[in-house]
Amino acid sequence: MPNDNIVIGVENLSKEYRLGQIGTGTLSHDLNRWWHRVRGKEDPYLKIGEGEDRRRGRSDYLLALQDISFEVKQGEVLGMIGKNGAGKSTLLKILSRVTSPTTGQVKVKGRIASLLEVGTGFHPDLTGRENIFLNGAILGMTKAEIKCKFDEIVAFAEIEKFLDTPVKRYSSGMYVRLAFAVAAHLEPEILIVDEVLAVGDAQFQKKCLGKMKDVAGHGRTIIFVSHNMAAMSSLCNRLLLLEEGTLSASGAPAEVIMRYYLSDHASPANVDFTKRKQIIGDTFAQLLSGTVRNAEGNVCADFSIDEPFSIEMRFRVLVDWTPDIFFP
Repeated sequence: MPNDNIVIGVENLSKEYRLGQIGTGTLSHDLNRWWHRVRGKEDPYLKIGEGEDRRRGRSDYLLALQDISFEVKQGEVLGMIGKNGAGKSTLLKILSRVTSPTTGQVKVKGRIASLLEVGTGFHPDLTGRENIFLNGAILGMTKAEIKCKFDEIVAFAEIEKFLDTPVKRYSSGMYVRLAFAVAAHLEPEILIVDEVLAVGDAQFQKKCLGKMKDVAGHGRTIIFVSHNMAAMSSLCNRLLLLEEGTLSASGAPAEVIMRYYLSDHASPANVDFTKRKQIIGDTFAQLLSGTVRNAEGNVCADFSIDEPFSIEMRFRVLVDWTPDIFFP
C-alpha cells in the first residue's frame, strides 16, 4: 500500500474451504499434512485420485472467494452487496482477521472494530458493563479511554436497566444494540458492519445509519454489508458487487445496484416473494410473484415513457372465492 491514504489493500485474495472432515484424526498426521503444505507438496493423506479430482475442481473443496483485489481509502464508506453465498461474510471475516486467506494478502492500517454476528466478541457470562470494558481492551483502549465513552455507549444502546445483567440473558436485539454501540463509540479507525443490523427494529436501524454517517464524517473508514439497497445508496461512497466468490463490479452505488438488479439473480422486473420468504398480503390472498414485460413479452426493467408494457402477478387465494367477497 504505497499510498498513505489507503487503509486497506486486498491483493489476489482467495479462500478455500474443505467440506466434511478437516483433520486426519491424529496430531502427528495433521502436522505432517501441514509440513507438506508449507513446502508446496501434495497432501500425503489424499485418497487415490483425490489430488487429480481437486485439480479438476471435482473435490470436496469450496472456493468461497477467488482472486479478489481492491483498495479502501481513509474516510471512505465502502458497501458490499450480492446474493446469499456470494462470499461477503467470508471477505469481512478475513478483513477482521477472524480467519486467514488461502492465497493472496490483506494489508490493513489502523485499528479495526467488527460487528459480524450477533454476540461476536461478547462473553455470555459477563454483564453488559463488563463486556464494554472487555471489548475496549480488545481494541487496545485504556480503561480511562473506555470510561470517557461509557455513558455514550450505554445511552445509545438503551440498556441502562440491564447493564449489570449477564449478556446471555439479552435478546438478540439487545445484543446488537450494545455491540454496535461499543464498536461505533470506541473510535476504531476502521468499522466493519455485517447484516446484523437487520436484527434491530426500524428505529434502531435508522439510528445506526445516522451514527455511521457521523463516524464517516470524522474521517474514519466503514465497510458495510446489507441487503437494504436504500441504506447502501444513501450511506456508501462506493459499492462492490460479489457474485459466486468473485468481484464482478466496483463503482458508484447507483450503477452497481442497477447491475445487481439486472443480473439473473435479482431483477426488479421479476420478483419471486416465495424465494425471498416474504409474505405479501393478508388472510384473504397473498402475492407470490410479479413480472414486468415489454411489448415483445420479454422481462424488462427499463422502458421509454411511450412504450407499452404488461404486469403479471401470481396470487394465492386463501379463502373460498366468491364474487361477493370482493365485489359486494
